[in-house]
Amino acid sequence: MSQYNNLVHAKEHTIKLMSYGLVGLTLMLCLTVVGWMQAPRQITLHYPPDLSAGASQSVGEIPKANLYSFAFYIFQQLNRWPTDGRDDYFDRIHSLKNYLTPACFTERLEDYQLRKDNNELSGRARAVWEIPGRGFSFGRVKSTSRKSWVVGLDFHVQETFRGEKVKDRLIHFPLKVVSYEVDPQLNPWGLAIDCYASNPRVIEVNDEGGKTS
Repeated sequence: MSQYNNLVHAKEHTIKLMSYGLVGLTLMLCLTVVGWMQAPRQITLHYPPDLSAGASQSVGEIPKANLYSFAFYIFQQLNRWPTDGRDDYFDRIHSLKNYLTPACFTERLEDYQLRKDNNELSGRARAVWEIPGRGFSFGRVKSTSRKSWVVGLDFHVQETFRGEKVKDRLIHFPLKVVSYEVDPQLNPWGLAIDCYASNPRVIEVNDEGGKTS
């Protein structure tokens, strides 16, 4: 009988171990399902422009060159008024809405209204382009937090009124750029301009302060 009892106890012990194992596997499966459901459906990776030497990039890490390129392109488009500033500036603000923070969008509309009231838009055309020799460098992008940066742009700003040049200046624009969670179909960059980090300033011809390395 003792041998029989030993076999019964061994069987019961085996059943208990298998039951515990089944419960453990069930819990692990539940945790896996929960983790899978909470995992992001899309992951954005930002690759630096130059991959000739290879690159190691973490999820969420944005190269400075990409931040500069974003700020440069959006700001240049915002300030491109090919025909008439009264219409072009208004259209640009709205077409680039998804690349501006809500606060910056409102600020640009207020700027538009102020310029319009001061008769600084009707009949005016504007173009901005990068000053030669003052393009991207790592010093032009400064991190202020894990998800915000200040990007310094040195632009040549030119405005004409009915064909006559009325403004021709070199200006340093310090732009605040932030990480921006929005529908990637509307904004694939995942970034937005939060307007100026400080007041823009005129660059003197012999001013080397705007040229950073």
